[in-house]
Amino acid sequence: MTRSDPLVMEARVPPAGPAFPDLTCPSPSADVGNVLCLVTPSCRRAWDRGTFRPVLAGNAYTGPFSRKCQTYAETFHHGSWCVLDPHHGFLFPDEIIRKGHDACLFRPWTEPITLDGLRTQVKKRKLDRYERLVVMGGRRFIFLVEEAFPGRKVRAPLAGLGGIGEMMHEINMALASGNRL
Repeated sequence: MTRSDPLVMEARVPPAGPAFPDLTCPSPSADVGNVLCLVTPSCRRAWDRGTFRPVLAGNAYTGPFSRKCQTYAETFHHGSWCVLDPHHGFLFPDEIIRKGHDACLFRPWTEPITLDGLRTQVKKRKLDRYERLVVMGGRRFIFLVEEAFPGRKVRAPLAGLGGIGEMMHEINMALASGNRL
């Protein structure tokens, strides 16, 4: 990848220690299944509205597209989905974010987690035991997940759709009909 590549992120030291000091991570369930749904974050966050309070990762991202993707994930992949937090990496919805941040995935100057940091997290958090991934997000997000999980089968049901409006429409249709994309 080159410096102009949108997936290149500025180098940042990954969180220290065996666990992340500013979030609570539950132990991964032994009964995982074989599909993990990964949801895009948004630049709108719960802590943007004032004083920060610890927040569940599933409630942290408040942008309409991210919320819609989270609803889809919770409906069709209950208990088997993560949001990709730009600072902490892959978080299950019941994990607690104890410290707010301003990081955005595709804005290097905000110091998001690096691709190497994501790959390390995939191994440490044992996310590589999932055989298939469903990625709910746009083109750059899909590419980033493919890079973080090399060799994994990735299904991106929103790929090829025009923009966020079309993607949200497709998600709404799936939720209304009860049929996965």
